[in-house]
Amino acid sequence: MVIKRIKAINFKTYLDLDLDLSVQEDKPIILIGGQNGGGKTTLFEAICGALYGLKIKTRQQFNELLNNGALGKVEPRITLEVTFEGQMLNQKQLYILRRTYLLQQTTQQPMESVYLNMNGTTFVYGPATAQKQRIESEQQVNKIIKANLPQELSQYFLFDAMQTNKLLEDGVFAQIIKDNFENVLGFNKYLQLKRASEQLLQEKTKERLNIQKEIEAYEKLCQEKAEKEKEQLSNTSEQDSIYKLLTSMKQAYEAAKAGAEDQEHIRTQIEQLNAQIKAINNAAVDYTETVRQFLESIEHDVFLTKMADALSLEVDAILRNKAEVQKYRENQLTPAEIEEVTAKVVDYLKTFSFVKDDVDIKQVVEHIMCTCDADAVEDLYSYLDATEIDAIKQFANIKAANRFIQIDTNRKNVDADLAQLSSLIAQRDQLQKTITQNNQTIIREYEDYEARIKQLKLDEKALKEDIQKLDSRIHSYDIQIQQEPDPKYDTLVKLKPFFEQVADGLLKNKKEQIEREMCEQLNQLLLSYKGYIDRVELSDKLEDFTIKMYHRAGNEIALNQLNAASKQIFIQVLLKVLRNLGDYNPPVMIDTVMGVLDNESRDVLMEEYFPKLAEQTILLCTTSEIRKESDYKRLETFISKTYTLQRHVEEQKTDVVTGYFGIALEED
Repeated sequence: MVIKRIKAINFKTYLDLDLDLSVQEDKPIILIGGQNGGGKTTLFEAICGALYGLKIKTRQQFNELLNNGALGKVEPRITLEVTFEGQMLNQKQLYILRRTYLLQQTTQQPMESVYLNMNGTTFVYGPATAQKQRIESEQQVNKIIKANLPQELSQYFLFDAMQTNKLLEDGVFAQIIKDNFENVLGFNKYLQLKRASEQLLQEKTKERLNIQKEIEAYEKLCQEKAEKEKEQLSNTSEQDSIYKLLTSMKQAYEAAKAGAEDQEHIRTQIEQLNAQIKAINNAAVDYTETVRQFLESIEHDVFLTKMADALSLEVDAILRNKAEVQKYRENQLTPAEIEEVTAKVVDYLKTFSFVKDDVDIKQVVEHIMCTCDADAVEDLYSYLDATEIDAIKQFANIKAANRFIQIDTNRKNVDADLAQLSSLIAQRDQLQKTITQNNQTIIREYEDYEARIKQLKLDEKALKEDIQKLDSRIHSYDIQIQQEPDPKYDTLVKLKPFFEQVADGLLKNKKEQIEREMCEQLNQLLLSYKGYIDRVELSDKLEDFTIKMYHRAGNEIALNQLNAASKQIFIQVLLKVLRNLGDYNPPVMIDTVMGVLDNESRDVLMEEYFPKLAEQTILLCTTSEIRKESDYKRLETFISKTYTLQRHVEEQKTDVVTGYFGIALEED
């Protein structure tokens, strides 16, 4: 996947951005410079937003994302468009993906419209799209994005370098890397198939157990196992929550141990957490109000709309007949007018003796009216009065958008936010205690959490053993049933270990290559251990995945003990190796490229890392990160395009100029 162009209209600091990001084959780097606050991160967000959507839930969020310089000058509309080249069914395709956001006129709720052009084939959906068509188009668009760069993987290839070292925090690193391996290398699909085959096997086993007691015993074992697995999931979730708390408390704990606290920094953290909590609560209130409005208007927006659509043919027939009757009547003369015209015609004919003098005018008029009545348009719906016809016309013109899909999406987002609310509140309360309570309280609570983690790990081990025992007992029924021939059942018995073996086999096949490449890269780039790394070791199974690094002296190098710069290098090396060996070929986009690196590490990245990282590497930086007089010259040979972001505070917008802070890129 290569990003060719990004457009952003009325998005945050960009009033009208249109940026060419195409690269030459031997020059994979796009260098984009800008001062702090100049719009680098916003450009980063525009690309991610164009690919995966902005997830705007409320009018307030929409207004916060809308460019302030556009207010009152242009229509309040946000447009993000990304053009990229990627693969679909092993064929290279050119895609144009556009997402447009505006507020619905009556409810003022944000609406998203999506347009995707794939080599001339288009998929379009929005608020007014019929539900069936919307579902089909949305599935196609999501399938195309997932085939090129799934959203769950984007964090590994479109990232802020300052955040990478956080992946190595206690309790976070192992899960992040495990997820990375499963997703980037495609193992997760086989693990999902393993779980699905296990469930099918249990259902099939229940079908084949003839004795009721055996059925009940088998179901009880399966239920016990499901409860243990649920308990294990809860245990893992609690561990994750406590690890995050420990990470957030660590600075305060260390300060408390040393007898000093940074009060101002803690207050800033509390303010940030309060803002997050408030935003989540506001989003929940907004969602509730949206649902209330939806329910109030459901009769008009959904039921009457569906009814109008179902009765459209009958309504059209009524209105068409009434229109024909009305038109006929408008073209007819009244009896008085007919009598007046008839009298004049008869008088005229009498002057020429064409008719007798005793012609009965009224008789002629009656004859004419009878003739007209015979030709008249029949009013098939004469029983409907004018008021009822007006009601039918309004019924036929009912137009409304079914907002259920958007509301359901909002519900999922609100649920996800509310799920982390208790953790945020706990973090905030803990930080407040650092201000209102003494150091001993902080130390005691931190160490209590550590003790709880140790207990959870013991519980986790016991749960795994219990699940394994239950598995064996369940399997004894499998063996009993296997004595009765059933090809389908026999296949299901083999599927679970088969998929597990496939996943572990794939890991084993790539394991040696990953270990070798990581060792080579780290010996080049990890300056604190350059040339002294003996090997990198991956575990053989994904179930309990680990990754370890060893010194030539034989001892393990603890990853969590690396300094911030070394952590960043380690993670970036891992991501590069996984990218090269994975199922996807994504671009790499790095914000704050130098993160916390020292001068020596910077030099190594310039010469050994960025030029060979990917087919397209977009670097967002300041002059302190990529220095004009030194770093830029090292990279110039590998750069296809350079841009500088210029922030205009008065006009509240960012413009883009060619060149890197005044340095024009030399052409070949």
